[in-house]
Amino acid sequence: MSKWRDFLEGVPRKEDLESLIEEAQQELKMIKPKSLSEEARLHSICNVLSELKLKAREMKHTNEVLNKKVSILEEDLDL
Repeated sequence: MSKWRDFLEGVPRKEDLESLIEEAQQELKMIKPKSLSEEARLHSICNVLSELKLKAREMKHTNEVLNKKVSILEEDLDL
């Protein structure tokens, strides 16, 4: 679906980092390169976005683990 149709239908926009990266990747795929150098640059940008997406997942996982550890420590302090 297009962003405009989503807006008209009231679909809430995802604002997390992974969704924004995915949206940027989709937008880049729609660009038609006019030369080989543009194609290489777009490919390079897509690779960087893929790495960013991977790092975002790693950060999200690390954040969840740390939040669990903090909650365990808080429970121990309450006892």
